[in-house]
Amino acid sequence: MSPNDDGVGTGQIVALFLPNWVGDAVMATPAIRAIRKRYPRPARLIGIMRPKMAELFAGCDWFDEKWLWEPKGRAPVLSDLRLVFRMRACPVDLLVLFPNSLHSALLAFLGGARQRIGYVRDCRGWLLTGKVFPPRKGRKIQPRPMVESYLRLAEAVGCPPESPHLELHCTPEEKRIGEAIFRSVGFSEETPTVGLVYAGAQGPARRPPVEHYIQLAKMVVSQTEWQVLVVAGPDEREIACRICETVSHSRVKTMVHWPSLGLSVAKACLARCQVVISPDSGPRHIAAALGKPLITLYGPTTPIWGANPTVKSMDLFVDLPCLGCLKPVCPYGHHKCMQELKPERVFEAFCSLIGQGRGVFCDELGVAA
Repeated sequence: MSPNDDGVGTGQIVALFLPNWVGDAVMATPAIRAIRKRYPRPARLIGIMRPKMAELFAGCDWFDEKWLWEPKGRAPVLSDLRLVFRMRACPVDLLVLFPNSLHSALLAFLGGARQRIGYVRDCRGWLLTGKVFPPRKGRKIQPRPMVESYLRLAEAVGCPPESPHLELHCTPEEKRIGEAIFRSVGFSEETPTVGLVYAGAQGPARRPPVEHYIQLAKMVVSQTEWQVLVVAGPDEREIACRICETVSHSRVKTMVHWPSLGLSVAKACLARCQVVISPDSGPRHIAAALGKPLITLYGPTTPIWGANPTVKSMDLFVDLPCLGCLKPVCPYGHHKCMQELKPERVFEAFCSLIGQGRGVFCDELGVAA
């Protein structure tokens, strides 16, 4: 369906209801870019997003306006009502729903958006004017890379094919923050840095055992000349400090002593790393969008969701019958998906990546094999 066929063209108001999770929002960037190209200015492109996403998209020039909406705050009903009234005060010609929830579709309907494009899921098809159907096998929805799913939404509003290349940018202020953090921990500009991400907003099952990260950091500093920056959020401050204190090495530091640990700080730190090792979490996708080579540790999720031919990622996982359970806490209590993903295997992948052996990104990293 082409929006121009229904009277929506340049000079109109287009809104994007963006994903709630950081990783999903990053994987939506190719579709956002495609829609911006399809609706160049003077069309107004509005991003409806959770407050923390404003930091994520700082440095990107796609949006003319960012409408902040918090569905999980202290007063979610008030937040919903404010959004509905705002949409009614600024009539939206076309609204693309990236979340698959009934909630987001209902808000779009109540807000009076003339066209509402999204996936037919969660009993919300009747609220959509443009229906996109997910691939199914029988009654079961088939898994597919998120970036492809989002690009299909862009195609549904008339966008031509777009590269799945993820895209984020650091602002000048974020670059200054990154420089200041590296100075504060005593890291050398000339020494390459690996970012060791310990984060998992969607539950502890996605996080590797702390002992594994301690062993991995020791291997890196004892067997290579690289620096290790432990990247974590506010909820992981204590664990990040514990990793550094246990390793007790001048080339293993963390950024959690910085006063603010929002997404701007995460972007600033990851942008200064040459390689990032991370579980399947928001920072992993931020690093991918910043063009960083990755080693991704998969536990309750599988590589298919984040699959992207433009991302340089070595995907590690343990082949278990319960692989891909998507549970925030291991339902069997053994957490084998992460327990059996040994630090020796991760270090071997790291050495391969940087060129100590059969490195695949050696030239790009500027590291001698």
